[in-house]
Amino acid sequence: MQDPPQLTLPPTVVATHLRSCAEELAAGLRCGGPGATTAELTDVVAQLVAGQEAISHALAGLARRVETGAEALAAAPPLDVEVVAEVLREAAIAARCSAEALDEVTPSFECVSESVAPDTRL
Repeated sequence: MQDPPQLTLPPTVVATHLRSCAEELAAGLRCGGPGATTAELTDVVAQLVAGQEAISHALAGLARRVETGAEALAAAPPLDVEVVAEVLREAAIAARCSAEALDEVTPSFECVSESVAPDTRL
C-alpha cells in the first residue's frame, strides 16, 4: 500500500489557495459571469462534492490535532480547547452532509443537462 502524499506547502498557503479558488468560482457563477454549459456545471457539482469531502476530512484532522495537542495547549483553558475541538468536529460533519446532499442531486442535475441542447449555457 502506498503512503499518502505529504503536504509540501504550509497549511496556511493551501487554505489561502482554497479560499481564493472558491471565491473565483463563486464570482464566475454569479449572474453576469461567463456562462457554462449544463454539462460543465454537472462537472462543477462533481468537483464540489469531492471538495466538500476533502474539507470535511481537513476539519476532522484539525479537530484531532486540537484534541491530541493537550501538552502543547496546556496553557489554554481546557473548556475553550474542548469547544474548539467540538466546533471543528461539527463543521466536519456539516461539510460531509453538504457533500452528501450535492451527491444526491447529481442524477437530477445530469437529467436536466441531458434534457437541453449540449450548447445550452447558464
